[in-house]
Amino acid sequence: MIEFQNFGTEDNDRYLSYLRRCAQIPSNLSPIITLGYRKNLKILRGYGENLCWHRFFIDDEEFWSAPVGDWDSVDWQDVFKKHVPPETVFFAVPEYLVEIWRRELGEKISVEDQRDNWDYLLDLKRLASLEGKQFKKFRNAKNAFEKNYKYEIEEITPKIFDELRAFQAVAEKNLQSRVENHRVEAQEDDENFLFALEHWDELKNLYGFVVRVDGKIVAYCLDEQIDKTYSIGLFAKANYDFKGANQFIYWYGAKIDSERGILTTNIMDDAGEENLRFFKEHLTSDMLKKYFVTTKS
Repeated sequence: MIEFQNFGTEDNDRYLSYLRRCAQIPSNLSPIITLGYRKNLKILRGYGENLCWHRFFIDDEEFWSAPVGDWDSVDWQDVFKKHVPPETVFFAVPEYLVEIWRRELGEKISVEDQRDNWDYLLDLKRLASLEGKQFKKFRNAKNAFEKNYKYEIEEITPKIFDELRAFQAVAEKNLQSRVENHRVEAQEDDENFLFALEHWDELKNLYGFVVRVDGKIVAYCLDEQIDKTYSIGLFAKANYDFKGANQFIYWYGAKIDSERGILTTNIMDDAGEENLRFFKEHLTSDMLKKYFVTTKS
């Protein structure tokens, strides 16, 4: 059986080397997400069969995450026989891996759609250009922000962390007042943001920028680079009193990322929040589908 243990930031480089081998990289397997949720979800990590594994708990119910590594090189029948107990529930398994398991494990598993956890994938060159009817409203909002406000862009560095925390506190309070049914998710997101700032130098692959108007932060974007062409958009907040600020940060982030060679940013799921789903569906052209997978007795 896999030996599951506690883990910390010192394991980040090793974990990233496994994550980069995945054919699809879902947001819930982001290094900062797995680290940030360790306490609340009691996440444990183990290595075996040239894969990295996670177990965690939601309301005392145990789940496993999709194993991380080169999925195409694994003898899944042998691995499941050795290491995966019957009635194990895998959470948010990417579609690519589900198809492999369906082919190799057949009736030994059952699969259930997990729509609220599907990830939205940004084509950065497409978003940076904002061409076409799909982006008309988005483009107008972005242009209005540029026209109406004298703004400045500043890279996120430790010297502005205190100011960024203060902005986050106000933005988070406003967000939670708007998402009555998703306050727990909003609070967890806030805790992970603060964790990211606290461990910024240890993690090494975080980057982002703030937008200032009259010297004050009105929006920020913070991403996690996974490899040379793929990033995960972990956190983004805007002061909605500044019309178009939210659209501007997504557009500007796409512009600078595409210039540095990143092709795709995973902007995570919508957690079933209606307004967020509407926004992300009209922003992206592709999705990373994920599923519950349960092993049968």
